[in-house]
Parts: sequence; structure tokens; C-alpha cells
Amino acid sequence: MKKAILFLSLLFSAAIPTQAITNTDSSYIVMEATTNRILEGNNLNKQYLVASTAKIMTAITAIEYYKIDEQIKVTREDTLEVGSKVYLKENEVLTRKDLLYALMLRSANDAASALSGHNSKEFIKQMNELAKKIGMKNSVFVNASGLDEREYNLSTAYDMALLSSYAAKNKTFVAISSAHEYSCSSKESSYNWHNKHKLVSNDNDFLWGKTGYTKKSRRILVSNYVKESKNVIIVTINDGNDWNHHRALASDNSKYNFVTIFKKGVYDTKKDVTYYIYIPEDIILPIKKNEKEKIQMTFRLYKEYALLDIYLNDVLVLNRKIEVFDKTTFDIDLVIDSFK
Repeated sequence: MKKAILFLSLLFSAAIPTQAITNTDSSYIVMEATTNRILEGNNLNKQYLVASTAKIMTAITAIEYYKIDEQIKVTREDTLEVGSKVYLKENEVLTRKDLLYALMLRSANDAASALSGHNSKEFIKQMNELAKKIGMKNSVFVNASGLDEREYNLSTAYDMALLSSYAAKNKTFVAISSAHEYSCSSKESSYNWHNKHKLVSNDNDFLWGKTGYTKKSRRILVSNYVKESKNVIIVTINDGNDWNHHRALASDNSKYNFVTIFKKGVYDTKKDVTYYIYIPEDIILPIKKNEKEKIQMTFRLYKEYALLDIYLNDVLVLNRKIEVFDKTTFDIDLVIDSFK
């Protein structure tokens, strides 16, 4: 094992929002999606009903635990779900992928039911197991749709941001939830669905998001904003002006700078070492303007991988396992292609 403290020149880019939402019966958070650092927030750990934003958990559970191309037959129970739906027909067969698009683009409760085996005990158990794995300490999921007429899905702005940050790292999830529209068909029907998240549909800097509303929960909105080196998750709960607030929270530049620690690419190790490392995505850290000198990093090189630890104010804020390749064995172009 080799260990070295690396001090890198830091590149600064656009910064992050400061506008606060301070209604005592509302909650919001802005979280950086790489480090999960909280940039802004209010009532972060207060529990609320989360309505259809629970479908983020439904989607990532279906993607991680099941085969996306598996065919699913719609049941009568699925078609009887109330609220927002795409009016699936009893006994028609669609793929899990089709149902995920209905779930994330149209917030379809009938699709949530079909994906979860009509809220089967096994699927709900998997949702809560995944919540525990992610670190959502103040959340409980009891159904796949977020309906709260008979039972309650509870979470917090902080937990929902953690969930969204986790989901945002899954390429399949992002490809589905960021789509502006999707078409599919079964023997019985043809469907064409448009994304109902207005910011995702009309602003290219909002990559994906999820809406939520019931009379009990009131308005909930989740957005993933990605521009240049800025990648943030925004969650607002009980905010009647959420569309405008998400724009403001995404574009404000007053407190944080985004530091590019490592650019995407190939890095050579020392001349006497026969390994190189490949970083498939930029590694970025949000810092306040007075924190530049307080960043330290350790880079530990092993035979088959490397570990990068980044500290801010003597606190570990990012731990990243990095692939290591033998220069004499691997073609670097093939390595890069494998990460695309």
C-alpha cells in the first residue's frame, strides 16, 4: 500500500443557492449530489407525508431488485387504483421498463401497483431495506404509490434528498426519469406519455424530477439540477410556489463554489509503478469561499484499485473507490469505452 497526501490546484466554477424558504410548516433542502453535502435547508428532519415522490423509491427498488425487461401482466387490482394513472387495462402485458416510464413521467398509481405486485409484502420490504441501506433514518414506506387515504409513507426533506442523490447515480433510473416523452404499446393499447415535471420539460438544466400532491401532504417537489460542475438535488415540501423556488435555489450563486478535484480522464501513477487509473466522471466538491485551504486528500494505491478520501475541515466528506489498470495488460481506449 502506498499513501500520499495530495494537494491539488483547485478550479472554481459557478456557485449555489441561498434563498431560504422559512415557513414553519414547510421544509426544503438543497444537497450536492456527489458528496451529499447540505447547502441550504429548513426543517430538514421533520417528517411529512411524501405523496407521489415515494415513487422515486418504487422506481429504484424495481430497477435494483428486478429485471427491467421482464413482462408484467396488469391485474384488476392495478386498474382499480385511484388518483393519478395512465388507465392500464386488465390482463394487458407491458415490460417493467414501460411501467417505470409511466411511473416517473405520469406518476401513474396503476403502474406503481403493477410494479410492486399490488403492494406486495416482499416489494414493500425491499423498499424499506433499500431506505435503510441509503441511510434514510426517518422514513417508512408502506405502499408503492404514495397514496395516503388508508396508510402513510413518511419521510423528511433530508431523507428524500439522500434517496434522490442515490437514485441519480443509477444510469437506468436517470435515463427513464429524465425522458421528456415515451411511447409503448401492448396488444390492447398504445401509449404516449409526456413528463409532467415542468422544469424537466422546459429547462435543459433540470435533468429529472418528481412531483407529488395529495390533500393531506400538499405540494412536494423533487428536482435534480445539473449545470457545468453544479449537480444538486432540491426537495421542497408544502411549498405553494415550488416551481419558482426550485429555479431560484438552483441558480443562486452566493455561498458555495464547486471545486473540481479530479477531471474525468486517465491519470498516470509514478514512473516506477506500472498502473494507471481511470476516473469516468469529474469528482467535484462544494465548498464555501473560506474553505479552500482546508481541503486535504489521501490517495491509497493498491494492486487492483485505489481509494481516494477527501477531507474538509478534518471531516471525511467523500470516499471513492477508483479502478486501477495494469499498463502492460490493458488497452486504455478499451478501458475508457467500458465506462461509457
